[in-house]
Amino acid sequence: MRQRAFATCSPHLQRPYPYGLVRVHSDPKIASRLFGLKFENTTSDSSTIIGWLKGSADNSAATTDGASIMPAQFVENREFWPHVEYVLREHAHEDPELQAQAAYQKSGWMNITDGRNPPPLGRTGEPEDIVGCVLVEDKCIKRGSFQPNPTHRPASIHGLFQLPKYLQAKLLDHLATIGK
Repeated sequence: MRQRAFATCSPHLQRPYPYGLVRVHSDPKIASRLFGLKFENTTSDSSTIIGWLKGSADNSAATTDGASIMPAQFVENREFWPHVEYVLREHAHEDPELQAQAAYQKSGWMNITDGRNPPPLGRTGEPEDIVGCVLVEDKCIKRGSFQPNPTHRPASIHGLFQLPKYLQAKLLDHLATIGK
């Protein structure tokens, strides 16, 4: 019972969102109802927009704190997520945090859990918080083995998705090249 309480994060205990976000208006006709959300310093290509937030354009809290974004106000941009999957497929085996987990697990399929709601050590995360999995062989992540989890949600009651720092940096590098 105590472990379950630890795994569930109430909104007032959430960590601040670690990555910079900005608002963009992709369509002036809907700007008063929806505005796009993207990471700072990425290109203006529409596929770099993470998704759209419902609400007024002057609602700036969501642009600085991804932890405050709730599923009911978020509309996923289906053009964005293939960029995340590409980065995970190409770079998950290089990530130091994931390498440490793979060394501990030794072999088999290992879940990559969203950082917004990490499970207690040795436990499996909630289905909506598992980004995907990678194959571990001899304590190493097999390159290119990333398999996405179709039940992962970019926005949950715990906020916007959070990749490990290494993979987030790779994602930002990748997004900076889109449309150039």
